[in-house]
Amino acid sequence: MQTLQGRTCAFAGATAGDGVAAVKALCQGGMNVVMMTHAAARAQALVDEVNRLGYPGRCVAVGAENGPAEESSDTYARLEQAFGSVDVIISNTGGLGDGTPMEQVETEVLMREVEHLVAGSFNMMKAALPSLRRSKAPRIILMTSVEGVEGGVHGSFVNAVAKGAVNALAKNAAARLAGEGITVNCIAKGAIPRVEGLHPGDLDPADFLPSIPMGRLGTPEDLAELICFLASEESGYITGQTISVSGGLELRP
Repeated sequence: MQTLQGRTCAFAGATAGDGVAAVKALCQGGMNVVMMTHAAARAQALVDEVNRLGYPGRCVAVGAENGPAEESSDTYARLEQAFGSVDVIISNTGGLGDGTPMEQVETEVLMREVEHLVAGSFNMMKAALPSLRRSKAPRIILMTSVEGVEGGVHGSFVNAVAKGAVNALAKNAAARLAGEGITVNCIAKGAIPRVEGLHPGDLDPADFLPSIPMGRLGTPEDLAELICFLASEESGYITGQTISVSGGLELRP
């Protein structure tokens, strides 16, 4: 059983890639989803699609077409007023890294990726904390990668380093917030192709296939099911964990 009904989450990185399936699954389970986005037109299209399906959870978007969604405690206080609570935050921001070899990576590029992924997750978490502290079952869900946790040579070097830092952020925050009943967990993604196909500079997830013991690539639905569980009231005794959705990729020799 997953209790999502009547709960509200703020979701960054929801409008593309593997986030779309998670938005639909959460709303289908009865959770209200507020997409924190800089892609207002794309977000509105998803809002319209989800709400046409008649799911019990509402879907809305907050943000601007030419800039990031505002990250402040006031933003979450307004959401709390509108929906009654803010119970979950999900940071699913995508990486900027490509397959540039480590020895060719400029320090500025590496730090830009860290800023994009780590600071983005931290700022969201920090701004939401006052509202989460008023939730009866508060949850924080961050995203890392198998390469970020285990190391490896298949993925982007800069993305793996930054995702490793996101994993450290989740574990440290979990230790500090556990006494307040706020859980913080990380999902380590394996090879999950984008629904909309490869972007310029992207690594092809199919390159990972020979190293996946389960013998298939992941799907956005695989990720969505775990997100729903970690967002539910039933996951309250799980914190500081990094859970892989990878088909066993980290088990490769």
